[in-house]
Amino acid sequence: MVRDYELMYIVRPELDDDALRTATESVDTLIRGLGGTVGKTTMWGKRRLAYEVDRLRDGHYVITLLQLDGTKVADLERALQIHDTVFRHLLVRGDETMPAAEDGAVPEPGDGDPVPEAAPPSGEDDTADDAADDTADDTADDAADDAADEKDDAPPAEIAEGDEE
Repeated sequence: MVRDYELMYIVRPELDDDALRTATESVDTLIRGLGGTVGKTTMWGKRRLAYEVDRLRDGHYVITLLQLDGTKVADLERALQIHDTVFRHLLVRGDETMPAAEDGAVPEPGDGDPVPEAAPPSGEDDTADDAADDTADDTADDAADDAADEKDDAPPAEIAEGDEE
């Protein structure tokens, strides 16, 4: 079954524009060779990695939308793992089509609708309130700690001995 996929891959940072274009064409050829079709390819440019990968700190990020038979995904990933210029990749399945809403149906929250952002404070300075809250919390915590310490100092309750058989 042919499905939509999104392929994000990172290409080695030392490549110039021509070599980068050759690398993306190589990945596109690989996809077509597996019977897939390449849609839109977006170059995100050279970016800093979150952590060092294979002694590399930067990489050229590329996003490609493609259609491929699900049985060929493993072959594509295997080929990308041994690709000369691609050192990281992530292939995710595209969104499934959502069933059409019935007439008059109200969508439930979280059905892809944007989440409204919280309104910014109305100009009040909350630092004084926060300091008062912290002091009240510390006082309550200290009282709870003192009560726990007093329980620890209490002698242990005697254990009732039952009939031993």
